[in-house]
Amino acid sequence: MSLTSPIRRLGGKFADVSLKYMPDPYVFVIVLTALAFLGAISVGAGPVETLDAWYDGVWTFLTFMAQFAIILMTGDAIAKSPAVTRFLERIAGLPSSRPTAVAFTAFVTMCSALISWGLGLIVGAVMARQVTYQGQKNGLTLHYPLLAAAGYTGLMIWHSGLTTSSGLIMASPETLPKAFQTYTPNGIPLSQTIGSTVNLVTVALLLIVVPLVMAMLHPDSEEKIRGLPDTVVEEMAPNRKEGTVADGGAEVARQDPVEPSLTDRMTPADRLNNSVILTLIIAVFPAYYFVNAWFIEGTGIASLSLNSINAFFLFCAIVLWKTPEGIVEQMEESVENVAGIIFQFPFYAGISGIVAGTALGVTIANFFAGFATPLTWPVIGLISAGIMNVFIPSGGGQWVAQGPILLETTQQLGMPLYTAVVIEMMGDQLTNMIQPFWALPLLALADLRARDIIGYSTIAMLAGFVVMAITMTVFLGLPHA
Repeated sequence: MSLTSPIRRLGGKFADVSLKYMPDPYVFVIVLTALAFLGAISVGAGPVETLDAWYDGVWTFLTFMAQFAIILMTGDAIAKSPAVTRFLERIAGLPSSRPTAVAFTAFVTMCSALISWGLGLIVGAVMARQVTYQGQKNGLTLHYPLLAAAGYTGLMIWHSGLTTSSGLIMASPETLPKAFQTYTPNGIPLSQTIGSTVNLVTVALLLIVVPLVMAMLHPDSEEKIRGLPDTVVEEMAPNRKEGTVADGGAEVARQDPVEPSLTDRMTPADRLNNSVILTLIIAVFPAYYFVNAWFIEGTGIASLSLNSINAFFLFCAIVLWKTPEGIVEQMEESVENVAGIIFQFPFYAGISGIVAGTALGVTIANFFAGFATPLTWPVIGLISAGIMNVFIPSGGGQWVAQGPILLETTQQLGMPLYTAVVIEMMGDQLTNMIQPFWALPLLALADLRARDIIGYSTIAMLAGFVVMAITMTVFLGLPHA
């Protein structure tokens, strides 16, 4: 019996529940703040102590917020650059059926997220739009919310890639927080985290399983299929040249050419604004930073850090947009797309402050660790980290708050410390599929609401959990059972 029909029905039910009960992301963070506050009170913290912990947390992750904002903005600029846009437009027309369209969108998105979570998030939105648009042009009707959900699956694999937050934190012993130095003063190299067998096998399986599962979710009834919103269609339609025939049949009037006036001619300021030479000059600076960090003084991939990755993406964005005016105009648009994350980030930092600054985080972690054995710890830790991620969706912020507890439990069970990092990596990215915070840029580009995609992405999370639970048990639990 084919699995497609039951999985499609399950996806439809989850989508219906999401449409009915999933609030907007800002309401979601308000509810989570209230739950964290009540949770801290229930484990013995006073109201004033909890409020102080929230306030302290708000200002703890300003550096992370700036780093993540730059990754998102540069990722958005790269994905929307003319060269990358042309490439995505070409490949978006390759799928010839509904299942392949969904699977293709998920696969391209997940591969992009392994390079950078910010790039993957924007590429996911662009691919969802382009694949649906090209499908409509070719007579293939596609369910746009499902394509957008497929474009969000990159956030379920990103932490296993080059921009891994917890992995990069532990790979930089010179900046390692004091709470981690007790366990591993020299840090943990990336070869043991994203380069580990468990991570590589998990990534390979996720790249196969998740696109296939998402493809099975496409509605088979035309009545249930929602195409692109009119606003997106109008935005994506090519600019019509004067003298051509519009869709409605009316011809656009052709205007006689007009000799440009003196004020329309390029001024010295205009020439500077459009100077490729100035772009090349400024591009040298971020280029030097990542080349020096990775190759001159560093050791390649083992020398990756958030700052060096930001320098690389800043360099790519500047070069791809060619002129100062081009990159500035694009960044103005990119800021709009990440505005929701920038606004909500302090609230999640406040939640992190409550979790880490009161006994709440320790209570949650100890509850799961209390009945763990070396065989079961990887999956139990995965569930624990997944729950924590709902309250602290920042991978780096979550690791700072939960990492010492995971390391302590791992050490007590006699397991290698990189196990704790892998646990946080997997748990953090897994429940992104039900946490709408990071979907905000995608939703803005797609002109959709969180409730439109979370039902489908929840199915992706369930499939991902099965994959992660199996690989983590086989490669982390069994060898130490």
